[in-house]
Amino acid sequence: MPALFSASGALEEDAIQSALESLTLFGIPQLAMQAMDELSGGQRQLVGLAQALSRKPQALLLDEPLSALDLHHQFAVMDILRRESAAHQLVTVLVLHDLNIALNMTDFVTVLHDGQMVASGPPTAVLTPELLRDVYRVHARVEEGADGKKFVSVDGIA
Repeated sequence: MPALFSASGALEEDAIQSALESLTLFGIPQLAMQAMDELSGGQRQLVGLAQALSRKPQALLLDEPLSALDLHHQFAVMDILRRESAAHQLVTVLVLHDLNIALNMTDFVTVLHDGQMVASGPPTAVLTPELLRDVYRVHARVEEGADGKKFVSVDGIA
């Protein structure tokens, strides 16, 4: 494993341990020694998220953290981010385009349209048929599945 050194030249065992813990958290410790240019887009995304968490931040600002990830990893990453945010009292801000994930896996949403904030609040209060029509230009509704989870059902374009 490559050594990480502080400004004084001392080996940073804590940094190595933190990096390995974060890689393990995302289920990818085997990628620790891989060169970034050898990784797939999804693997790069997971490594980037692990790297961000390994730094023990107070806040995470993540732009499309689920891009390039398959469905399983999208939900796994959201579970990890929710769990780690709660455990370490992190402020976590995500840019997402998947409204179903926003509905079910976030506490608060802010919707932007043409560079302006048009709505903000709890997901089920914000993501209404009217907002979906006005912002996304679709005829849609928010429904509840048998499991109690909400989902956006699109009937057509507006």
